[in-house]
Amino acid sequence: MKKTFLKHLGLFVIVAFVGIIINSCGDDTTTNNNTTPTYDAKSINGTVNFVETNFLDSSSGSYLIAAYPESGWPPMGGPTAFATIPVVNGTAAYNYKLTDLADGNYVISVGFRKNTGGQSPIMGIYGCDTSHSVSCLLNPTLKATITNSEGVGNITFMSWADTTNKIY
Repeated sequence: MKKTFLKHLGLFVIVAFVGIIINSCGDDTTTNNNTTPTYDAKSINGTVNFVETNFLDSSSGSYLIAAYPESGWPPMGGPTAFATIPVVNGTAAYNYKLTDLADGNYVISVGFRKNTGGQSPIMGIYGCDTSHSVSCLLNPTLKATITNSEGVGNITFMSWADTTNKIY
């Protein structure tokens, strides 16, 4: 009985040793949580947070996120870049990416484009959020800046969904 026990113990030690060696031969991975995220070149990335989701309306038009050059603000023409925000009922936050932007400062805003056309009201502005302040509307406190064609991120702000709360 003592021989059988020692035989099983020896076999167990050998199997455990082989298992440890096999496990330690796997690929080593290093996680560095202190890295700065990178974004596609010439892009602006962020999140729009709608303050009242019960007014989100995708049946009569589209919500657009747009970048205007600082010199073209307030807007009298079209934006340099824009993207449609894919509205889903009950969702308040939407990630976006605007691409193919040259170096410079940009005012980022959310608008609503009616299916029937016409003026697109501005519903939110980066640096002003949902404020109806005229001074902020004319010169938003924050701009998205692209330098050396490097993409920027974390351009996050709030926007109205209800078009009766439009800022401009």
